[in-house]
Amino acid sequence: MGNLYIGLVHYPVFSREGRVVATAITGLDIHDLARSAHTYGVVHYYVITPLASQREIAERIQRYWLELKEFDPTHRTEALQQVIIVATLGDSLLQVTAKEGVRPLTVGTSARHLSKDQISYEELRKRVEQEREPVYLIFGTGWGLANEVIERVDALLPPILGPGEYNHLSVRAAAAITLDRLRGRRE
Repeated sequence: MGNLYIGLVHYPVFSREGRVVATAITGLDIHDLARSAHTYGVVHYYVITPLASQREIAERIQRYWLELKEFDPTHRTEALQQVIIVATLGDSLLQVTAKEGVRPLTVGTSARHLSKDQISYEELRKRVEQEREPVYLIFGTGWGLANEVIERVDALLPPILGPGEYNHLSVRAAAAITLDRLRGRRE
């Protein structure tokens, strides 16, 4: 089985108006994605922002839970140990490559239908289960990953679609669904 990594990109991502922006880090994204990542056996969850002030916020949240002196009934401490806060997607990719000794397959996510090589959830699940190649899933905040990120990934997963036209999941929900499709037990 290949190792699985995830990254949450706060820059470069799109704003509602279609501009490339940096988004603010939220505590919920740090906690909830860390818990999902830990549940599904992700090696590291990268929080990615070039803004030093935002990295400081993320580090403060993480440090609070890692240094907690009392009983943690939520088990956040355990999950937050695998969070790594970095300035750029490139920094995280270098760390994954150094840890694995090989560049991972990079797979982007988007709620939009884009003209980029796609890999189905079934095919990616099979690769993760049957091959030793590491996989790095990249999620975007705001209104999605900017084109420069999409151009750099090896493939894209198809959008997660509901029965209707409305399609605006939180990144926490989309990541949990994606991780379950790729690593969830099938009974």
